[in-house]
Amino acid sequence: MPEMKELSIGTILSNRTKEGMVELTIGGEKSQFDISKAKEIRDMLSEAIEAAISDTLIYKFLTEKVKLPPEKAGMLLLDFRELRQGTRGITFPF
Repeated sequence: MPEMKELSIGTILSNRTKEGMVELTIGGEKSQFDISKAKEIRDMLSEAIEAAISDTLIYKFLTEKVKLPPEKAGMLLLDFRELRQGTRGITFPF
């Protein structure tokens, strides 16, 4: 499993606009987002969480109930992911 990077989320007030912003720090790298973009990221994260839960359930079903080998189940999961989201990879790059 890849090393987990430290993650922190906080708020700041923009010096330029005097509007609240969200600051996301991952592994020491900071990114700042206006509220609209932060809400978009929240929605993308929520959708990704639900997809990850779905992936887990489908993989377990294929390997435990259908008795497919892990490699075949992984390939079928990629096919399912493509049907679900239109791609086998990232759906919301930003």
